[in-house]
Amino acid sequence: MVPVLMFLLLVVVQLCLWMHAVQVTQLAASEGDRAARSFGGGPAAGVASAQGILHGSGSDVTGSQVVVSVLPGDSEWLQISGRATSVIPGLSFGVSASAIGPIQQFRSSE
Repeated sequence: MVPVLMFLLLVVVQLCLWMHAVQVTQLAASEGDRAARSFGGGPAAGVASAQGILHGSGSDVTGSQVVVSVLPGDSEWLQISGRATSVIPGLSFGVSASAIGPIQQFRSSE
């Protein structure tokens, strides 16, 4: 009975780590998108901002990739993918998030 209960406890812990990794990935996408779209930002600023959150303390995301694309019509698209930290060998859940929005630009009144 004890091994079954221990396994169920590990499954619950694994699911909690996955949910936390999803929230960290969504936060990184939001902040990276904000930095990339801001006036004077750009794709490099978006990647740096997202990577800072993904590699920061308390992040349960491993093997993350951040891609920023500039789309036609002055829009920017940021994609993040990675994997949640695993406590059960052989069981690993993927996480991903994306954000899209218009690039902020200064336009004169003329």
